[in-house]
Amino acid sequence: MAKNTTKEYDAELNKTIFDIKHQRTFCMIKPDGVMRGLVGEIIHRIEKTGLKVVAMKMLTPTEEMVKAHYPVNNEKWIVRLGSKAKSGLDGLSLSAKEVYGTDDEKALGENALAGLIQYMQSGPVVAMVVEGIQSIDMVRKLAGATLPFKAEMGTIRGDFSVDNPIVANVEGRSIHNLFHASEDTEEAEHEIKLWFGGETICDYSLGSDDIMYCKHY
Repeated sequence: MAKNTTKEYDAELNKTIFDIKHQRTFCMIKPDGVMRGLVGEIIHRIEKTGLKVVAMKMLTPTEEMVKAHYPVNNEKWIVRLGSKAKSGLDGLSLSAKEVYGTDDEKALGENALAGLIQYMQSGPVVAMVVEGIQSIDMVRKLAGATLPFKAEMGTIRGDFSVDNPIVANVEGRSIHNLFHASEDTEEAEHEIKLWFGGETICDYSLGSDDIMYCKHY
């Protein structure tokens, strides 16, 4: 099989660079973030990095949308939810069985999922598509750790929430962690299609694009 010509190589390289510069991710300001009046602050933090919002809307999700958004039939994902709940006990003398009534990570995950589905329907959310260099990793970094009390200061969750799974469990609710961001390319594509399928995603340039992303000297 013949090797790629220089022209084919250049075209492939240019496409790769274009895809990196225009990577898209999905993120959402959850009901607690909206109700606390943090929409503007969160969008401001995203835009300050040089990323841009290319689609946005406010809505109250249905149960069907929430279940389509999260991999509710993926046992590994559910077990991971349970593991996160158990990690909230790190450094404490209490056991998972004492606090949650079970130490089975699948059962803990199923309980967390039930609360999550209710939480996501408790009020309006702001759904967004964000574009820019390595937007998936960048927005995840802005978000901070899933458990707010473990999130570093300077992140969205670290600055605006200190919620803890023990408190949430005792109160019979989900963790209130303000914000969602896609974990990887596959998840981003699924979520963008789910929340914005068939809708317009805008294509525009920022005034700072030439300085941030191009050689201007």
